[in-house]
Amino acid sequence: MPPESSELSAKGRQTRLAIEQAARKLFAERGFHGTTLGDITSAAGRSTAAFYRYFADKEDLLAALAQSFLHDVVAPSGLRLQLPDSPDDDAFFTTVVTGYWTMFKQNIGIMIAVAQLAATQPRFAAVQNEFRRFGVDIVAASVRRAQDQGFAADLDPEPTAAAIALLFENFTTVFVGTAGAGMGMNIEIDDGDAIVTLSRIWKKTLYGY
Repeated sequence: MPPESSELSAKGRQTRLAIEQAARKLFAERGFHGTTLGDITSAAGRSTAAFYRYFADKEDLLAALAQSFLHDVVAPSGLRLQLPDSPDDDAFFTTVVTGYWTMFKQNIGIMIAVAQLAATQPRFAAVQNEFRRFGVDIVAASVRRAQDQGFAADLDPEPTAAAIALLFENFTTVFVGTAGAGMGMNIEIDDGDAIVTLSRIWKKTLYGY
């Protein structure tokens, strides 16, 4: 079994980090299936033998990257979350969506690869659902906050949150990922436009304006 990061020497951690950084970059540029193990080791400047000291295979590497993203980046961001102070608290929606969009964009190769493998492999489905659960919990909390403020009385928090979270996920996958370029939609959306659009949809769903 490959060693845990905490068990590695300084040189070992450096080697593992080089492999992870190379894979993250290549997955974003070429996709998971378009990246070979040889591509990763070559970009990392490490041997195939070195790779197998840390990971069982390419999927094991992806799982490690996905778990690191979830537990080191995604989960801590929720601990700092402050729900809307009032219906006019536009900053809440913009801040949360900006953070979401930025995290997704910086880790697009991992997110898309996990989504692809989730269809057939339970361990990746579990990671994808954990990420989705994080988003659903945030949106559901915002629905309940709006209800406490006298709005959104006819919305059921959980289904509403699932709908909004999945809308965000699919919209982001298309317009951040390589899929967007091939859809032939002729829609130009930059980061700012995307963040404003998603923020307004979320807020209007809760407050009506």
